[in-house]
Amino acid sequence: MNKDEDTSIFTSDYQDTIEEKIDELKDDGNYTIDNPLIIYNPYGTGSLSYYIYYTSDEDSQLSYRISTDGYDGFERNLIDDYSLEKEFQLIGFVPGEVNELTLRETNKNNEVLEKTYEIKTPKLNENIDTQLEVTDGDAEAELSDGLYTVLGHDKNYASNIYVYDNSGVLREEFVLDGYRADRVIFDDGYMYYPYKKRGIVKVNNLGKIVKFYDLGNYAMHHDMVLDDDKLIILVNQDNTETIEDTVISLDLESGEVTQLFDMKDLLPEFYETAVNPGENSYGTDTLDWIYINALSIIGDDVVLSSRELSTIIYVSDFESDPEVKYLITDPSMAEGTSYASLLYEKKGDFVSQAGQHSITYYKDDSLDDGEYYLFMFNNNYGAATTRPDFEWSNYPGVGSYNEGETSYFYEYLVNENDKSYELVKSFKVPYSSIVSSVELMDNDNIVVGSGKDNSFEEYDNDGNLIRRFDYSAKKYAYRVFKYSYDNLFVNEK
Repeated sequence: MNKDEDTSIFTSDYQDTIEEKIDELKDDGNYTIDNPLIIYNPYGTGSLSYYIYYTSDEDSQLSYRISTDGYDGFERNLIDDYSLEKEFQLIGFVPGEVNELTLRETNKNNEVLEKTYEIKTPKLNENIDTQLEVTDGDAEAELSDGLYTVLGHDKNYASNIYVYDNSGVLREEFVLDGYRADRVIFDDGYMYYPYKKRGIVKVNNLGKIVKFYDLGNYAMHHDMVLDDDKLIILVNQDNTETIEDTVISLDLESGEVTQLFDMKDLLPEFYETAVNPGENSYGTDTLDWIYINALSIIGDDVVLSSRELSTIIYVSDFESDPEVKYLITDPSMAEGTSYASLLYEKKGDFVSQAGQHSITYYKDDSLDDGEYYLFMFNNNYGAATTRPDFEWSNYPGVGSYNEGETSYFYEYLVNENDKSYELVKSFKVPYSSIVSSVELMDNDNIVVGSGKDNSFEEYDNDGNLIRRFDYSAKKYAYRVFKYSYDNLFVNEK
C-alpha cells in the first residue's frame, strides 16, 4: 500500500482514508492463515509493526513468534477470545532485518496450527540502537513482564517513543510529531500519548489514531496522568511571564480543556521571591520559578514534584477548591516565607530529596488511615537558578549538573496524622542531575531510568540490580517506563 509522503499521518482524513483502503482489501480477498493480508505500518504510527488480517477455519486463539538471526526471539499472546476473524497489529520486528514470523493458532481442544513467513522490515529513519548493551546484576529475581518504553529519547533529537524487550532488543518505534511523549496512558484498549506540544492522540489496537485532542493555548511539559475519564496535565500557558506552573484537565470524551490551578496563586511567596536568571531550560527569559515535573493523583487531591524548590507539594481538592495542604522539603527551602506551618516533620537522620523527579503515590493494606508511601527518583542535584543565594549546606553530597556521586531511589512513609515523613527505603542508582524516573512493577521490581547516565535498570525490591541497559544518545532520555501493552497482549510468554 502506497502512502502519500506529502500527507501527514496526524490528520483524521489520513487515518480514515487508510482504514477505508484496508476495508476494501479485506472485502476483495479470501484471506487465510496460508495467505493472510499483511501490511507494513499502514497508519504510520508504529515503524516496527504490521497489520494482519485473515479468517480461520475454526475458533482459535492466536499467538506469534518473531525470530531474527543475531537477536533473541520475541513471542506474545494476542488478545483473541477464540475468534474466527483475525485482525491485529503485530509489533516486535527488528528493523533492517529479515524477520521470521510464526503465527500459532490454538483451538478449544488445544490443537495447534502454525504457519511461518519471512518478512524484511525497513530500517528506521533515526540512528537508534537496535541492540542495547546489557549487563546482568547479582540479583536472583526475574525481570518483570513488559516492554521498556523510552520517552524523550535523546532529548528532542530523536523524540519518538522507543520500545525494548527484556533482552534489550528494539521492538517498536511510535512516531511523534516533534515532541517527546512524557507518558503513555493505557485505558480501555486504547493508548493515549502526546504527539506534539499541544496535542494528544488516542490510538486503537490496530495502530489507528481514532481521536485527536487539541490543548489550545497550553503546551505540554513533563507529565500527565489518568483520572477517571480525564487526563490531568502539566502545561505552560501562552502569553504569561512564567512557565511550568500550571495544571489543566482534558476531558477524554468531549475534548474540553479546563485550567485547574496556577501555582502562583497557591504559593505566591515562592513566586515573588524568585530571581529571573535571564535564560531558562527552554532558552527563553520566561521565569521558571517552580519547575513542576511530576504529579500523582490521590483521590480528589494531587501531589506535585517541584524540581526548582526540591519540594513535594500536596494540593487538596485540586479540581474544585485547590489549596496547599503540606510541603515536604528541608526547612531551609522555606526560610523567609510564611510556609513553615505547611512543612511536614522529617523523622530520622537522612537528607531530604534534591531536584527529584517521578513522584508516585501508593498505599497497601498494612498502613493505617492517613498513611501512604511516596516514592521518587531523588536526583540528589543541588541547583536552583531562580534562587542563586540559596545555601545547600543541609544537603550534603548533592551533585552539580555534570558531576555527582550518586542519585537514589527514595521511598517515604507519609503520615498525615502526625504530619511527618520518614525514609523507609533508599538505594543508590546511577547519577543523573536532571530528568529520570522510577516505577514500581506488579511483581515489586523497580525500574529506574537514569537519563544523564544514558541507562536504565531493573532492580529487585531490595535494590539489588537484576539487569542494566545502556543506550547511545547525544543528550539523554527523559523517562523510561515499563508497560505491559495490555491493549495488544495477554499472558506474556
